[in-house]
Amino acid sequence: MSQVSKILATKINPLSGKSEILLRLRHGRGITLRAKTHLFVSPNYFVRQRNGRDAPGEIVVKSRVTSPEVIQAKEVRNKIEEMCRLFEERIYEEKPENITQDWLQKQVDMYIYGDKDPNKVEAVKPKSFFDHFDDYLAVSQFSVSRRKHFLVLYRALKRYALYRHYEISFDTFKPAIIADFERFLRNEHTFFVEDKKASGKNTKQGGANRIPVKKYRAVFDKFPECRIPKQRGDNYIKGLLIILRTFFLWANKTGKTNCNPFRERQIKDSVYGTPIFITDDERRQIYTTDLTYDKRLEQQRDIFIFQCLIGCRISDLYALRRSNVITERTSKGDRKCISYIPRKTKDGHPVTVYVPLNETALAILKKYDYMKDEVLVDNRYSKEKQAQAIREKMPASNSDAPLFPLIAQQRYNEYIKEVFRACGITREVSVINPTTGEVEQKSIADVASSHLARRTFIGNLYNKVQDPNLVGSLSGHKEGSRAFSRYRTINIDIKAELIDKL
Repeated sequence: MSQVSKILATKINPLSGKSEILLRLRHGRGITLRAKTHLFVSPNYFVRQRNGRDAPGEIVVKSRVTSPEVIQAKEVRNKIEEMCRLFEERIYEEKPENITQDWLQKQVDMYIYGDKDPNKVEAVKPKSFFDHFDDYLAVSQFSVSRRKHFLVLYRALKRYALYRHYEISFDTFKPAIIADFERFLRNEHTFFVEDKKASGKNTKQGGANRIPVKKYRAVFDKFPECRIPKQRGDNYIKGLLIILRTFFLWANKTGKTNCNPFRERQIKDSVYGTPIFITDDERRQIYTTDLTYDKRLEQQRDIFIFQCLIGCRISDLYALRRSNVITERTSKGDRKCISYIPRKTKDGHPVTVYVPLNETALAILKKYDYMKDEVLVDNRYSKEKQAQAIREKMPASNSDAPLFPLIAQQRYNEYIKEVFRACGITREVSVINPTTGEVEQKSIADVASSHLARRTFIGNLYNKVQDPNLVGSLSGHKEGSRAFSRYRTINIDIKAELIDKL
């Protein structure tokens, strides 16, 4: 019996972040052959274990997003699987005297290179604009969310090049191309029409009942997004251009090109309205309103109030565990605190944030103390581990148990709006429409979300102590952050006191 297993080399290419796949062929009792495949894949797609035990390696690609890395991993997976099937069959047809130690390597080289000599050095094809973009993504240490933004830009550039029948390169990327690419981003949502066949049907994704027009269908099918593009606002487009400029700065710094169209094409600052948040009195009104008639509503209200009292982002809130609650010694005695590293800084310049807990926060924690005995279903683990935990009813360790009964983040935001209405917090506020840039009047209940909790924490603290570095040490903002400049003009009480002194 013959069996080919896959092994991932331990050496990682520092430029691409990928490792070579090796093959090991066992034939009969005494023959074990090894070979290099000349094919590379990211370690993220290579599974060495299954159910906690060593297993024959395999390439697993579950991502639905069509990125260059995913496409390459799938191509490598298909080639490797075909090679394994081929060599397992071919060795039976080979004469025993021909099965030498280099037999498998010769078979691999023949499969990869055909009649070409693999040792022959061929002329190196110059790297394209997108090859350099791939290198930039491979060597840069981005947070997960920032990497997603770069991939959105990457796919948009690919679609733009196909749509315009234009080959993007460093030398031809002029300010006029940036302006045209910006127009493309603004107009891409108009390349889609309603799918009459899907009208009225329930769809999992927003906008799934819209399809590309015939002229654009092949372009979008090749480089799709998770959602059909909606009309993009000024700030969103400026954000994409800023990260494109970041790529050009890297290319200049590393000697890839001397071209930088952004020397002549400036990007205007994003326009934001005054931060909207609730007052301390409104927060107390929400906390003391009787919502016992709806347990889920009451639970999400408590989680929202807790977030208002520690000021973390929703991604950090959902990652908190009982181990994040620590005791710190102060001049007035021991004090319970929340300690965490914001995910936004985790991959770059990690900073640990310590937020002391007041009586309300401690009361909310105590209310959900029962969560320490809940089954551990942790999104930091694989789906297999989650399923195993539920199936076997494995209790969570006290240190790793979640703090609250969390629901999907989108549903959490929907419940926050419902909580505001139930508690009578519906005052009118002025907001800037992110798409049109126009000022609109809306009920605060309609714009309430998890990030409003963070703004509430920052805004109320900043009104009491206008020291951005002090508040930043509690919110996770870096020192000197410009975000606090928008909080300087929001307290009407301070304005009133100044006017009364005239």
